[in-house]
Amino acid sequence: MKRVVVITTGGTIAMKRSPIVGGAVPSLKGDDFLALLPRDGVDLVFDEFSNLPSSHLTPMKALELAHRIDSLLSQDDIAGVVVTHGTDTLEESAYLVDLTVKSTKPIAFTGSMRTATNPGYDGITNLANAIRVVANDTAYDLGTLVVFDAEIHAASAVQKVYAQAQHAFQSPGSGPLGRIEGERINIMNRPLQRQHIPCSRIEERVDLIRLVQGADDRMMRHSIEDGVAGIVIETFGSGRVPPWWMPLINEAHTRRIVVAITSRCLVGGLGDEYGYVGAYHDLRHMGVVMAHNLSGPKTRIKLMAALGAARNIKELRAWFSE
Repeated sequence: MKRVVVITTGGTIAMKRSPIVGGAVPSLKGDDFLALLPRDGVDLVFDEFSNLPSSHLTPMKALELAHRIDSLLSQDDIAGVVVTHGTDTLEESAYLVDLTVKSTKPIAFTGSMRTATNPGYDGITNLANAIRVVANDTAYDLGTLVVFDAEIHAASAVQKVYAQAQHAFQSPGSGPLGRIEGERINIMNRPLQRQHIPCSRIEERVDLIRLVQGADDRMMRHSIEDGVAGIVIETFGSGRVPPWWMPLINEAHTRRIVVAITSRCLVGGLGDEYGYVGAYHDLRHMGVVMAHNLSGPKTRIKLMAALGAARNIKELRAWFSE
């Protein structure tokens, strides 16, 4: 019988409505989940990491979670780990774990969009599916997964695209790795390349700025003046910024602040043929770090990990070029 550890962190999956506060708050713990779950021949162990809404979690806390997972998976008798997590920042925690935990054993994040006192509570179904995926031999060496609404997604690709729908998570551009179909775990795709950043610490001072039409440079100026270690810019299209942003990007480079760019579009990498000021060729020649096919929040998480682990800028750039 395979042993699976379920690490609980809180989130909607653990929430019940409280008449005292007039809303749902984290309430369920491991024993509560265990009483509701089918066993399916799996030896379940529950480990409470926290009991918080995911909007209260930080990247430092997510790195602590990654270290906990890494320690558990180093034990021979542990087949895999499931993490219950709030959906607001689930994709960020899952991606940090994907980057920093090297084990080939399965790891799956899950949660719910409805509270336990809601008639449409999806938490137990999602949790049971995640446990079944982790206990399945086909889930080995897939990296960290997100199991939600009977779909299996790669942590590197998944995004929360619906604020309230139960089908909240999708992988724009690539689609899910697989699906849970009745009793069958159907893996249709495998990640082409997993990436590992050996990270014992992260650099928290990384800002994320999203460009909009006519955006002035006040936010970037404040970031530079505050002495941050890195700035992520969600650029237009495949890597373009307004011309009046170029001097500040150059100033950040001069001050040894790492500037990484990604696209604000849901799908597509960086690179174009335009020759005007602020287009991709200008940013490339200036030496910004290119984050292809990553969302802004994930680029920030990756830059935090890379800044915490890199011995020099060359090593940092290598992690973004893979």
